[in-house]
Amino acid sequence: MTLPRLAVILLLAWITLDAMVIGRYATSRQENRDRYSMAAILVANLVAWTVAIWLPGHGPGDFASMPVQVAGLVVMGIGIAVRSFAIAQLGRLHSPNVAVQADHRVVDTGLYKRIRHPSYLGAIIAFLGCAIALGNWISIAVVMVLTVPAYLFRIREEEAALAGQLGQPYRDYQARTHRLVPGVY
Repeated sequence: MTLPRLAVILLLAWITLDAMVIGRYATSRQENRDRYSMAAILVANLVAWTVAIWLPGHGPGDFASMPVQVAGLVVMGIGIAVRSFAIAQLGRLHSPNVAVQADHRVVDTGLYKRIRHPSYLGAIIAFLGCAIALGNWISIAVVMVLTVPAYLFRIREEEAALAGQLGQPYRDYQARTHRLVPGVY
C-alpha cells in the first residue's frame, strides 16, 4: 500500500469516527446559531479533499520523499490526538453546531487554557499532515487555502454566540487566550 493511499484511508476512517462522536452532541435546530458555518466547512472539505486526493499522480506538484510523507502521517496523528482530546475535554459542551446550552460555562483548563479552539486546531493540523502524506505540494496548498478560511468563519460565528450568551466571563477568556495558535492568533 502506498503512503498516499494509507493517508486517504486514515482520513476517511478518522472523519467517520469523528462525525459519529460529535454527532452525539448535536443540539436542536432551534438552538443552532452557526449561520451556515458548518456548511462552509463541509463544502470546503469536500472540494479540498476531492482535488487534493486526485492530484497526486495526475498533476504537477508531486514529490517523492518518503520521509516527508511519513512525517505527514505523524503530523496527522498529532492533529487527530489534539482534536480528540479537545472534544473529550468539553464532553457534552462540544457540539457539531453552534449552540450555547442552558448550563454552558467557560472551559479554560487543559488545552483550553491557552487557546479557545483546540479542536479546530487539531483538525487543521490533521488535514495538513494528511495533505503532506499525499506527496503533492499543490494538494497541501489546496487543503490549507480552502479549509482554514472555513474554520476561521466557524470560529467567528462560535465566538459571537458564546460572547453573546456567556457575556463577560467569555470576553475575559477571549482577552487572556488566543484563537488557534498560542502567542500568535
